[in-house]
Amino acid sequence: MLSTTLLYNIWGMGKFGILICVVSFLGAIPHLMFGQEVKIYNTDAPEILNIWHRIGDFSPKLRAVESAELSPDGRLAVSGSKFGYKVMLWNTADGSLVWENAHDSEVECVVFSPDGKRIATGGEDFMVRIWDVATGEQLASWEHDGGLDGITWSHDGSLIASGSEAGDAWLWNGSDYSLIGKIKTGSTINSLRFTKDDAYLAVGGNNQIKDPQSQNTIYKGFASLIEVKTQKVIREYNGMEGSVKSVRISPDEQFLATGGFDKTARIFDFKTGELLHTYERPLRVEAVDFTPDGQYLAIGGHELQITFIRMSDFKEVSQLATPRTEYIHFSRDGRLMLTAHEDSGLVSLYMFLSNVQQGATYHKLADEQLNNRDLNKNR
Repeated sequence: MLSTTLLYNIWGMGKFGILICVVSFLGAIPHLMFGQEVKIYNTDAPEILNIWHRIGDFSPKLRAVESAELSPDGRLAVSGSKFGYKVMLWNTADGSLVWENAHDSEVECVVFSPDGKRIATGGEDFMVRIWDVATGEQLASWEHDGGLDGITWSHDGSLIASGSEAGDAWLWNGSDYSLIGKIKTGSTINSLRFTKDDAYLAVGGNNQIKDPQSQNTIYKGFASLIEVKTQKVIREYNGMEGSVKSVRISPDEQFLATGGFDKTARIFDFKTGELLHTYERPLRVEAVDFTPDGQYLAIGGHELQITFIRMSDFKEVSQLATPRTEYIHFSRDGRLMLTAHEDSGLVSLYMFLSNVQQGATYHKLADEQLNNRDLNKNR
């Protein structure tokens, strides 16, 4: 039986007392930023607290936020707007706006550098732009051969990978931004992700072909794995009928997930390319992402909810009501989930609640994390 995700809305539970409590907890995030060796979240279904919603697109008519990501330490969030052309930096603790800047047209993709000091963005002005996180100053920019739909930074910071609407995966030096290589993989690339060792790059998008009878353009989805060293495609993940909008690799690198316009999310064996599971949705899928502990896969899109798949048995276990979702991103420790939304132009932040009160797990973890004097003398 499916369960509704346990969701608490902070604004419905009181005023300053609870808000101060949440802000204080967020301030402690750096102690947990590199993930959890012990699973601290509910293993049956996620328990989620809504922290805030913010307007990330102030356009007078249509509004949409195309992408949004959290900083490596979880203290900041960046968003890119479709109709307002804005790049906006937010404090996660209270949702306050730190600074905003802009492209000359739609902002499609955003990402933090691994050290959290820079932000790379791409847009329909064909430009990649690099921003200083501390000041909002534009540090660099360069032009592509088409609109930019996807961008990602390697884990070691040495590479930036961008995907264009001309179907090329571009590799750039992460320091001086010089071009390293260009790999043709399709007609459009919408999403890119490096493996943990940065040796491989997963990309997803579409191949556009003409129907011989109707002459209409058919968008066939694809997901591929590129070996970075050789700049060659070494594996294909097949079966997508519509454009792939999101591709993600599980934390243990056993699985690759895709979501696309054929209204389906898929889970593949990462190493073999075998299709393992499909999840048909009533409307288009725009976003997928794994929780950093590997317990869940989140699926979002044009239906008004985010669906969670429990990876231990691949079952759909809960849903979270949301506007149409364009993007999903988790903080490194899995505590926070940031989402970007179409129609509303909202950026939303949620918190995953830990669930370790039963048994000795809580006290063991607390003793390891705390630096209390009365604990130190017993160590």
